[in-house]
Amino acid sequence: MNRALSRSAWALVFAAFLAGCSTYGDRMAPVEAAVDEGNPGRAVELLDADPGGPGDRVVDLLNRGALLRMAGEYEASNRALESAYDAMAEVDPLSVSESIGSLMVGETVFAYAGEPHERVLLHLLMAFNYLDLGDADAARVEALRVDLRLQRLAAEQGRSVYRQDPFARYLSGLIFEHLGEPDQALVAYRQAFEAYREQSERLGVAVPGSLQKDLLRLADQLGLDDDRVEWQDAFGLEQWPDPAEHGDKAHAVMIAGVGLAPRKGEQGFMVQDHRGRVHSVALPYYESRQRVVGGFRLIAEADSATAEPVHDLDALARILLNEQQGALAARALGRLLVQKEMIDQAREASPIAGLAMNVFTVAVDRADTRTWGMLPAQYYMARISLPPGEHRLALVYEGRSGRPLTRVDLGTVELKAGAYHFLFDRWVSPRGGSVTRRGEP
Repeated sequence: MNRALSRSAWALVFAAFLAGCSTYGDRMAPVEAAVDEGNPGRAVELLDADPGGPGDRVVDLLNRGALLRMAGEYEASNRALESAYDAMAEVDPLSVSESIGSLMVGETVFAYAGEPHERVLLHLLMAFNYLDLGDADAARVEALRVDLRLQRLAAEQGRSVYRQDPFARYLSGLIFEHLGEPDQALVAYRQAFEAYREQSERLGVAVPGSLQKDLLRLADQLGLDDDRVEWQDAFGLEQWPDPAEHGDKAHAVMIAGVGLAPRKGEQGFMVQDHRGRVHSVALPYYESRQRVVGGFRLIAEADSATAEPVHDLDALARILLNEQQGALAARALGRLLVQKEMIDQAREASPIAGLAMNVFTVAVDRADTRTWGMLPAQYYMARISLPPGEHRLALVYEGRSGRPLTRVDLGTVELKAGAYHFLFDRWVSPRGGSVTRRGEP
């Protein structure tokens, strides 16, 4: 690196130093504590009271949107998530100043643009909000935006395990069915099935049984005999809902997000080279949080349905980070080489300046721990078909051993024939309990 380039980056480097001694996780700790205690409104206040720098705008908006949803502020949540979407489009991670800074002070100099799965889940949470607001047409728009995002994802992710999002496809299909679009629904269900099948071995989420029955039922409804035979053979099912009977019934769909997404930390080491320079290398890692909930049952009078896992964000985040580790390590090595030259240049001025520069480079080389931590760790779904009319619903959370943990009374719900009634719950911790949301049919 020449001296002119070095001088042009000093202001950026010093600014990064001021913020480099703490991580995003440190700033989010009190926010997480408020959520753990069941107070998402207070968590929003804490997040707003300690804003990050311009590079944290996207991740702050994502976390703010998730917190507002937990607090039942659906319209405000969607405003935050839409702002995050716009901010993502503005991020240019290849800008000259960021590229220079990243060679000296680490990954945190880049503006956060969202991980691939976070860019998809942004639209999923917006769809949840619209369903809670009773606006299924707006939720359908988010399903279409998910499709556009996933088309780009398939092109961008190359050989990554995450080229599709099966849960996002599955929810899109349910929205299409609710709006009376079986052809669109079948396309989404087919894509969901293929994605679950492709990812199941690494992510541990099998093709949900309810999705298998949906495919067979719609194949019957649309006269796709060859597809029905193929899927029946693949699933090994002998029975599934009759299309006419399915249309006469009402359908409650309960989706619950449990826990919090894994916390991102940093791990590193320091080495001393033959010229006495000390170097630090820091890389991010995910720390899974304790799993208490193992699922739930949706109960309607004498009927009940056991929830199935439909998305494991904890596993997905860790796998995606593992796929990035080679590139992160290569950039860390590049920073080490540049920092050596910076230290040597400072030493030419004086030994004290060289020592100060060495201390500086060690202090600011931090891993990027920014993440959308207010997402759940897992999503579960339970569906139950009932005669139209009023039904009293409840859900019972179960521990990983299957033992009941807590019962949540959902009250009396009016279910209409042929319609899907979406309900949502968010369970974070035993202290925080759960917060039930219900969408309108």
